[in-house]
Amino acid sequence: MTNAQEKAAITRRTALAGMGAGSLGLAFARTSLHVSAQDSTPTSMTGHPFVGTWIVDRNPADPTEVPTYNIITPDGALIDPTVGAAGVWEATGPDTASFTLSGTITEPAAYFVVRTTVEVDPGGDTATASGSSTLVAADGTILDQAMFSGDQAAHYVRIKVEPPEAMGQPLPGFPAWTPIPGGTPVP
Repeated sequence: MTNAQEKAAITRRTALAGMGAGSLGLAFARTSLHVSAQDSTPTSMTGHPFVGTWIVDRNPADPTEVPTYNIITPDGALIDPTVGAAGVWEATGPDTASFTLSGTITEPAAYFVVRTTVEVDPGGDTATASGSSTLVAADGTILDQAMFSGDQAAHYVRIKVEPPEAMGQPLPGFPAWTPIPGGTPVP
């Protein structure tokens, strides 16, 4: 893998680590829809099919990509506990939403921003996300940026309550991945 490919892989892992930034205090911060006279009527977030807990396969085309989780709250918060990222979301339609997610990384000293649109599939148990990611150095320099859609779109599977009798079975919808020899991939 070349240095540019490594940077792109790290950026994708880092930036898409979710799709959830920094501290839990920020994660639980409340957000509201701002509507002015010229804005269209907002779609309610209470009862929106995006609300819930999801397993996220950030790049199904990459078998080394470690799955992550997103927790979507009805008050507009998005949390990715896997990578310590958080953000905000809003409904854009009855089965669509947009979100902004951010988190910090230590190597390189930077933060990532993911700007995404999501469409929840009929039935509400799967979704697909496409958008962009930006990696920003601590001094504000843009280190990398990428668009993801089509075959690189993130896939979501809703986590459902399972009975204790499901012991010994994999979690439905959790994607398989190939660990990178010698360590864990950078989120």
